[in-house]
Amino acid sequence: MYIRILIFFIVNFIVFYFYLVISSYGYNVYRSNFMSLLNQESYDVIRVLIDSGYIKDRIDLKGSNISLRYSLKKYPSIYQGSNNLFNFLSIVYNYPYLDYYYSENKYYINFEDISDVLVLSNDFIEYKNRKYRGIMRIIFKDHKYYLINYVSLEDYLKAVVPSEMPYTWSIEALKAQAIAARTYAIKMMLTRRSKNEIFDVYSTVLDQAYYGIDYEKDTTNLAVDSTKGMILVFNNEPIWALYHSNCGGFTIDGYLPFAKTVSKEDYYLSSVKCYYPGNTWVSKISLYEIKDLLKKYTKREVYSINSISVNSFKTTFIYQTVNNTFVNYSIYNWELRKLLNYRIKSPFIDKVSIEKDWVIFEGKGNGHGVGMCQYGANYMAKAGYSYVQILNHYYPNSVLINLTDYFSKK
Repeated sequence: MYIRILIFFIVNFIVFYFYLVISSYGYNVYRSNFMSLLNQESYDVIRVLIDSGYIKDRIDLKGSNISLRYSLKKYPSIYQGSNNLFNFLSIVYNYPYLDYYYSENKYYINFEDISDVLVLSNDFIEYKNRKYRGIMRIIFKDHKYYLINYVSLEDYLKAVVPSEMPYTWSIEALKAQAIAARTYAIKMMLTRRSKNEIFDVYSTVLDQAYYGIDYEKDTTNLAVDSTKGMILVFNNEPIWALYHSNCGGFTIDGYLPFAKTVSKEDYYLSSVKCYYPGNTWVSKISLYEIKDLLKKYTKREVYSINSISVNSFKTTFIYQTVNNTFVNYSIYNWELRKLLNYRIKSPFIDKVSIEKDWVIFEGKGNGHGVGMCQYGANYMAKAGYSYVQILNHYYPNSVLINLTDYFSKK
C-alpha cells in the first residue's frame, strides 16, 4: 500500500517537474521571439494595422494559450504577465483601469501606469474571424486604440499574395506578385518609419490586402519562398511597386493619378502596352449625384447637364446654370473615379451617356491602371514568360536585387 502511494507521488513529481522545465523553456523562447519581433530597426518584421477604433470599444482575441503582456512606464523594457492556459482574451478600457479577462477571470492594470500592451499566443491570434501569425500590439493614442500585428515580412507576404491574386494562377505570375508585394511593403516601411508612424501598412487595399493564415496556399507560399528577399529598385531605391487587377490594354503613367508620391522621373511606372485587353464594365450613377458633384467642385448651381464627353484622360461636362450661363468643366478620369467612391471600376472610360435620371459610364479594366496589370501578368505567364520578364515589362528600368544587398549598401 505504502509502495503504491510512494510511486504515485514520485510519478506526479516527475510529471510536474517536466512541466515546469518545458514551460520555462517555452516562455524563454517565446520571450526571445516577441522581443525580436518588436525590434523596429529590423526590416524582417512588418507592422500591419489590423484595426482601430474608439478607446472604449471591447477588443476580443482568441489564440492557443493566449497571453496579455504589458510594460510599465517605470520599467518600459520589462514585460509583466505570464502564460495563461486559456484560448480567449477580452480587453476593455475602463478608466482609470484597463480590464482584461481570461474566460471568466478578471484582471486589471492602472491605465496611467501602462507603457505598452502586447498579446501573444503559442500558435496564432484570431481577431474578427481572421487568424494572424506573430504578435499583436495595442497602442492607445488620441482617444483611439490601434491593433497592430507584428509579423515577419515573409509570413506577411504568404497571406498577402493569395489575398491579392488568385492562388490558382500561373506560378510565374504569383512570383511576380510576391516580388511586387514585397517591394511595396519595404517602400512603405521605409517611408512611414522615417516619419515615426506607429505602423507600416494597412491590412486593406489602402495598401495591400492581408487576410491572415486561412488564405495561405501551397502555390503562393512557394512563390514567396522561391523569391525570398527579392525586391525591385530604381536609382538604388525600392520602387513604388503599384499594381492593379486589369488595365484596358495600356497602363497609365504613374505620375498622373499618383502625383503626390510618383514623379515624372520615376520611369519604372511609365505607360506600357498590356497583352490583356481588359474586362468591360457598365456603371450607372444618379444624374442628381453628378449635379451635386459639379456644384461642389465648380461652386455653381447646376440647372441641367447638356452633354458629357470623354477621352483617354478626361471627362468633360457642359452644363447650364440657373442664370442660363453655360459652363465647360473637365476632370481627370482617375479623379472622377475617386470622387464617385470607385463605383467606376477604372479610369479607362470609353463612353458616357445620359438616360433619363442616370449617367451611364462604359469602359474596360479594373483598378487604377498603374504598374503591373495582374491579369496581364497571368496572361504573360501562361504564354511562357518568366516572372523576371513580367516584372521587366510592367516596371521598365527597374532592377531586381536582394534585400541583403540593398541594406548592405546602406
